[in-house]
Amino acid sequence: MNIISLAFDMAKAVESFVEKAKKFFYSVMLLGFRCPKCNGLLAMVAEGRCRCTSCGAEFDPTATFQKCSDCGGTPILRVRRYQCSTCHSDIQSKFLFDGSVFNIDYFRQKVAESRQRKKEQKERVQQMLAECRSDTLPLQAVDLDSVVGLVDALNGLTKGLDPTFCS
Repeated sequence: MNIISLAFDMAKAVESFVEKAKKFFYSVMLLGFRCPKCNGLLAMVAEGRCRCTSCGAEFDPTATFQKCSDCGGTPILRVRRYQCSTCHSDIQSKFLFDGSVFNIDYFRQKVAESRQRKKEQKERVQQMLAECRSDTLPLQAVDLDSVVGLVDALNGLTKGLDPTFCS
């Protein structure tokens, strides 16, 4: 009796059962619904996506068939959740088995907005820095002899060093 082989067999059996359960779940959930375009039967093709078996139309069943339980509004797909278009409360999808949905258009929009905000912030900082710059300072020659004892103090710092370092 090889326990590793049995474990792999069990994992395959569980995976097969989950797929069958998911297929059954979707068929039950879509049982009372028809294609909004041609009234054909529906089948799930991915998490949050179904396809008409007659005309081939593909759509999100949550956004198409569900309504907000608070106000009856239509769900809008956000990054990983649905939200009511009217009252903005979250809507739990009845058409998801164990997965999550992802709205690529919403994600693209939010990334573009974020990039635009960062660009504007960078431009504001550059503008602030440009406005805060001081005028160029005129540099005049320094007369070391004007400060009493400065030359002797500087020479004292280099006393005893190898002359090659001081040149």
